[in-house]
Amino acid sequence: MSVSAPLTTLLPIRDARERTIAFELRTHPLSGQPIGDIDAEVRATLALLQRRELFRCVRGRVLHVPMTPTVLRGGAITGFASADVAFVLAADALEDDETRRALEKYATAGFKFGFVLDAPSAAADFTLPLALRGSTVAFDIADSTGGLAFVSAIQRVLEAGARPIARQVDDRATRERLRASGVQGFCGRPLPRGRAASNEARVRALAALTLLVRLSDGRPPDASVEAFITNDPEIGRSVFRATASSAMGDVRPRTLAHAFTLLGREAMLDRLIVATAFLLADSAGDPDLAAIAIRRCRSLESLGSALERPGHPRTRVVAGLLSVADVAMGMPAAMLAETLAAPAPLRDTLVERTTPLGGLLDVVEAHEFGWWDDLFERADRLGIAPQIVNDAWLAGWLAAREETTARTVASA
Repeated sequence: MSVSAPLTTLLPIRDARERTIAFELRTHPLSGQPIGDIDAEVRATLALLQRRELFRCVRGRVLHVPMTPTVLRGGAITGFASADVAFVLAADALEDDETRRALEKYATAGFKFGFVLDAPSAAADFTLPLALRGSTVAFDIADSTGGLAFVSAIQRVLEAGARPIARQVDDRATRERLRASGVQGFCGRPLPRGRAASNEARVRALAALTLLVRLSDGRPPDASVEAFITNDPEIGRSVFRATASSAMGDVRPRTLAHAFTLLGREAMLDRLIVATAFLLADSAGDPDLAAIAIRRCRSLESLGSALERPGHPRTRVVAGLLSVADVAMGMPAAMLAETLAAPAPLRDTLVERTTPLGGLLDVVEAHEFGWWDDLFERADRLGIAPQIVNDAWLAGWLAAREETTARTVASA
C-alpha cells in the first residue's frame, strides 16, 4: 500500500542538565485518520527520511524513528546505516524470536535501537540481549501510577542495561524525582526557569519585549529602536551577532553602526526579534527555547495569510515570542500581558486565545507537540490545510536552525 508523506514533528529529548540530546520523530497520516496499516505508515516515514530535510533539522543529535517488526525484518533500515538514527519498537517485539535475531544482527552492525514499554508493570520481565545493551527504553509518565512501582520499573530497566527515557514530563518536581531514580532522558513541554536562569537576561528580555509589543502594530521603527539597541552594550552585541545569519544574505556589516546604515531600521528590528529569542532562552536557562521561539515566529509569520484578517506580520512574530515568554520569565501570562501593556490581539494570545491569531498559535503548538486530533480540529476551524501547517513548521524549523548555528559561529 502506498501512503503519502505524513505530517511530522520532532520532540526534544533532554538530559538531566536540560541539554537536548536527541529528537523523537512523531508522524500522522495526512488524511487525519489512521490507515489501518502501521507497516505502511512506517515505510512512508522512511521514505520521508530519504529526503534528508529532517536530518538537517536535527544535525548532531540522534533521531528516534518509529519502527515495526515486519519492516525491520524486511531490511528497510539498511539504507540508513550511516545516519544517526535509533529505530524504536514496542518492547514486546523482543518476544518474537525472528525479530530478536534481526535486532541483534543489526545492533552488531552498529545500528541503534530503542523500545517503548506500555506501562511500568511491563518492566517486570524486561531483558535485553547483550548486543542491545545501551538501547533506550521509554515510558509515558501520563500513563503511570507513579510511586514505588515506577521506581522499581526504572531500576529493572537499568539492570537490563538500558537507558530509561520518561515522556510527557511537564513539571520540574516530577522530572527531579525521576532523575533521582536513574532516568537519563526526558521528553515534555519546556519548563519554567531552570538552574541556569539569568536574571540579567530576564531584565533585558522584558525591556526588548516592551519595545517590540509597542511596535507590533506595524508602525515604522523610529529612532527609539536604534537607541534601545545601541545604549545597552549586551543587547547591541546580541543584535550584531544576529546579523551573521544567512537570512541577511551576503551582507556582512563590520560594526553595529555600520549594520544600521547598511541594513536599515526595519531589518535591524527583525534582528532584535531574533536576539530577544536568545535573551528569553538565557532568562529561562534553557538554550533550546530560542529555537522554539524563532520557529513559532516564522511559522506564524508565514501562516498569517491563511487568516481572513491577518493583521500586520510583525504582530504574529511578536506573538511567537510571547508564546514562550511566560515560561522564560517565570511569570503568569496575565501578569506578563499587564506588565507589557500588550494590546488586545497580543493579550489574547497570552491569556485566552479566542481570536483568529490566538487560534493560529494553538494550531502551531498542536503541531509542535504532535497533538494530531487537536491540530486537525483547530486547523479545520480556521480553514487551513494541515499540510500547509506542516510546511510552515518545517520552514520555521530550518530558519531556527540557521539562526542558532549562525549565533554559535558568531559567538565563537
